[in-house]
Amino acid sequence: MKIDIGAACREALGIWRRDRDMIVAVSGVFFFLPNFALALFLSRGDDLAAAQPGDQQAMVDALQAYLVGNAHWLVLQAVAELVGIATLLALVLDPARPSVRDALLAAFRRLPLLIVAMLLIYAAKLAGLLLFVLPLLYVIGRVFVVLPVLIAEPQRRFGDAMQHAITLTAGQVVPLLALSGLLYFGAQLVVLLLSGTAGAISSGGGNPVTLAMLSAAVAAVGAAMSVAFTLVRATVYRRLSSKG
Repeated sequence: MKIDIGAACREALGIWRRDRDMIVAVSGVFFFLPNFALALFLSRGDDLAAAQPGDQQAMVDALQAYLVGNAHWLVLQAVAELVGIATLLALVLDPARPSVRDALLAAFRRLPLLIVAMLLIYAAKLAGLLLFVLPLLYVIGRVFVVLPVLIAEPQRRFGDAMQHAITLTAGQVVPLLALSGLLYFGAQLVVLLLSGTAGAISSGGGNPVTLAMLSAAVAAVGAAMSVAFTLVRATVYRRLSSKG
């Protein structure tokens, strides 16, 4: 039986309306501020932009230099986002309705396992990508509720939790992949429009105040996508676990 994605999204919207202030506070600290700092402090990557499309080796070298030069910021942003996701999941999925402080403590207690899980997921996605696109899409659908399971069912051993999360999504790959694509590409479209505006303004110098405002807008879009993804993952997990 296929999951009702529309109902899951409506439930997520209801959670947003009920706990908006709390969600905004958490997302502001762990989603918006790290993304905004990333936009301000990342090196520009001029070598990457200057690399000729036909010169693949130059592009690879420039990309490698860009990632190495910004690795510390990228890692800090990824960890902050993971803590924020775990905190929101704890707030939403714990029937005891914990405080933000208790949810944050629960997130930090599970953080090492969450990091390991995310590294495994990234490795699986990379392997899927190397095996062409279809395996990657399959992985995206099957790992959709890994983080909710790790947060909502702390009594499970790590391997059991991962297996349970994958089992829950059996037969649900297509709707979950469609939902992921809708959220991701919708946000990327807005970011692309904002980035295009920033590029037009910055040509020939650019106003740093205007660019900072646009960076804040891009960070806000990223934060909104992270919130939407997290809430929908929580409601999807509830529905899948109630069926199994």
